[in-house]
Amino acid sequence: MLRKSRLISIYLSLFIIGIFSANFFIFNTFYVFCMLLLFLVMSIVFWGKKKFRLIALSAVFLFLGIWRFGISEEVIDKYHIAYYANQNFKITGTIVREPDVRSTNRKITVRPDDYSGLILVNAPNFPEYEFGDRVKVKCMFEKPGVIEEFDYGQYLSVSGIYSVCYRPEYINHMGESELSTGQKIRKKIISIKYKYKEIIDQTISYPESEVLSAMTVGLRRGIPDNILDNFRYAGLSHIIAISGLHISIVTLLLMNFFIAIGLRRRHAFIGATASLVLFLLMIGFRASSIRAGIMGFAALFAMQVGRLKNGINILLLAAVLLLLINPKLLLLDVGFQLSFLAVLGIMQFGESIEKLLTKIKVPKFFEIRTSIMMTLSAQILVLPLIIYYFGNLSIVAPLSNVAVLPLLPFIMIAGFLQGIVGFIFLPLANIIGYLTSAAVSWIIIVADKIQFIPLSSIEFGKIDIIYIMIIYMVLGWLIWIKKYIKK
Repeated sequence: MLRKSRLISIYLSLFIIGIFSANFFIFNTFYVFCMLLLFLVMSIVFWGKKKFRLIALSAVFLFLGIWRFGISEEVIDKYHIAYYANQNFKITGTIVREPDVRSTNRKITVRPDDYSGLILVNAPNFPEYEFGDRVKVKCMFEKPGVIEEFDYGQYLSVSGIYSVCYRPEYINHMGESELSTGQKIRKKIISIKYKYKEIIDQTISYPESEVLSAMTVGLRRGIPDNILDNFRYAGLSHIIAISGLHISIVTLLLMNFFIAIGLRRRHAFIGATASLVLFLLMIGFRASSIRAGIMGFAALFAMQVGRLKNGINILLLAAVLLLLINPKLLLLDVGFQLSFLAVLGIMQFGESIEKLLTKIKVPKFFEIRTSIMMTLSAQILVLPLIIYYFGNLSIVAPLSNVAVLPLLPFIMIAGFLQGIVGFIFLPLANIIGYLTSAAVSWIIIVADKIQFIPLSSIEFGKIDIIYIMIIYMVLGWLIWIKKYIKK
């Protein structure tokens, strides 16, 4: 009979498979729900028969995934704002998310008063439209489509947005709406974040200030394009993106750092968790950051209980919780996919790679060995998907990551300390700024110089998804062989 841990893996995996399969066929959610109830009743009635119970519960989780995806589909009717696509329309509503501030404009997400659904509106930077503000917008609302082979509509649908306003006729500011306690707290956090950004700008020179702001609070719009390109070619984009890969690596490095300075594992876990919560608070608890945080905490918790290599159930549970909230993440959110695969790679290959690094005597100080282990193990499962989505493979990514990852815990801790001190006494924050600026400058230099290594990056162009699926099937088979040999 299968062990309980293996059964849990099967059930959670079947839920994910149900969501995956539901993307490819049309079905009636009512009939799926009836099948779900039928197998649930059968599992209860025949609970004493273990094999029958296993089959019935497997069917329950499979149909639960299919049903959850089915009820997530948006109903576009006359009560939904997307119903009025390609019409000149006037709405009054509330900005319900933190604006995405660009150099020339800001994108605001508006919830209309009289219709369901959300609208993404291109607004000017002045006057400043903020979270919680009331606005009146007149615009030709459009359904987002495909832009240069990128399906912008599908990308926005993950966030519940099915209508966009690219060129509003006018936007009138109508003051602030009455906010709930939670919304007031969120607005205060956003204001603190931008005050933190001002302190960083005052205490560190450009462009180091922009990179540090991206790493600590997720504000990356001011980073010059040439630096963004350098980071991409060097395989360092993840350190300036709020992703599960970034948060997982940072939190695990922080935990190792706290252990290295003498804290017990339990205290190190508390310290790393507190750092993660502070990070999410400063980011503003956006949907993408919460998803990344859950993935990071899954890896952190697995490490705390001493089962990083066997933490698959923790990771699957984190994924299932996220997919219960939003099942569209599975196929439409690249960040979710990369986060899951990165943490899975660390769990499945981390121990073997660390043994190899120990054997060849890679040093442990400054977390060099841990950084190399996390970089290589995460990249094993992430690289095929990166090649598929971006058509580019950074050959020097392991080298560049090894050169900069040991600095991440220091930069995160010092960066937050710099902001906190800046609220109290700005000259002291300037002193801390010299240290963080030097560390960030090193990262920028590595990203700039490493691309000159011959064959540092390979361009693949568009690759058929079938080849990526074959690669992952082979990797899955290798994982199974590895576990079989170990047994």
